[in-house]
This record gives sequence, C-alpha cells and structure tokens, in this order.
Amino acid sequence: MKNHYLYFGEHINIRTVTSADAGLLHQWLESADFAYYRPCMSEMCPQVADLLERMENIGKITPPLEIEFIIEHKKSHAPIGAMSLSGIDYFNQKAEFSIGFVRGLGTRCSMEAFHFGIEQAFKAFKLRKLIFYVAAENRAAHRIMAHGCIEKEGVLRQELQLTSGVAIDLHRYALFQPAWLNGDFRRLLQRIAPLNP
Repeated sequence: MKNHYLYFGEHINIRTVTSADAGLLHQWLESADFAYYRPCMSEMCPQVADLLERMENIGKITPPLEIEFIIEHKKSHAPIGAMSLSGIDYFNQKAEFSIGFVRGLGTRCSMEAFHFGIEQAFKAFKLRKLIFYVAAENRAAHRIMAHGCIEKEGVLRQELQLTSGVAIDLHRYALFQPAWLNGDFRRLLQRIAPLNP
C-alpha cells in the first residue's frame, strides 16, 4: 500500500485513490457538505457500482485525464478528504482542480493539502493554468478564491442540471502558474502550512 502514497506531510498523508475507496467516496458524495467537491458526481453515479465503473474506465485512459487522491489525517490515518485534477489538457497545460473535506476544513490539514495539490499541479504535472468551478452557494470556496487572489473568469449559467430538474450556476476561477509562484497566497501557505521535502 505504501507505493500509493505521494506525500507524507506534517499534518496529512496523501495517496492515490484505489478501487477500495469507492464505497467511502460514494458515502462522502452523499453528504451535503462534501457534495461541493465534485458537483453532481453523486447524481452521475447513484450507486457505488456506478462510481467504481467510472473509476475503472477513467483508469484505462493513457495519459490519464483525471487523477484523484485521498487525504488522510497524519496521526490517525483516517481519511478526511479528497482532491483531484480532472479534464487534464496536456496540450494546453491546464486542468480542473477540486478539493473537499469531510472534516478538518479550515485547519492546517486542509491548508497543507491545498498547498501540496496546487504545488504538484504546477510542478509535477507541468500545468500552466488551474481551473476551479465553484457552486454559487459554496461561500467558503468563494472566500478562499478571493483570499488567494484567484481570478474569477465568469459565471456559467445553469451549467449543471440536477436530477430534480433544477439547473445550477457555476462560477469559474483560474490560477496561473506565475501568479501562484510569485503570489502572496503561496507565501502565506509556505509560512502556515509548509510542505515536507
């Protein structure tokens, strides 16, 4: 199992998602708080088997178009959240970044995970642009975008349709590599949630 780990941090460990995580992720996606992580994923995959099939199909694509990680609490080894890069566009060097927590939001755990995820996206995956889609009612994420000086690109009206028939708006934000590398947000995270070498 150790080979699935990408990072052993001060407060968290991060590992790649495996098929054994499908049940846990599906349970999390049914939670209203965690649903912001991947809006409508629970509706696209109403059963654990649907999510598992999706994970297996995505896993067959080379190079990968989506990579997902589990965030674990360092001391307890309990899973506390997930993050992903999806819609990876290798030619244009961009991807959608998502992160969600079932516990630990606003703690050093979440800040270290956010710091690691963005740093990896730009360095290891050599991306130049990260895209964040935020549901209109996800106030916590909007505050993070504003605090991090992550620029708003626009609002996608009625972008996602729920099984209830209601269509929801998504706000699109973008973070470019130079703004991250030279920005105050990265310096803040380096100070309060530094990454282990």
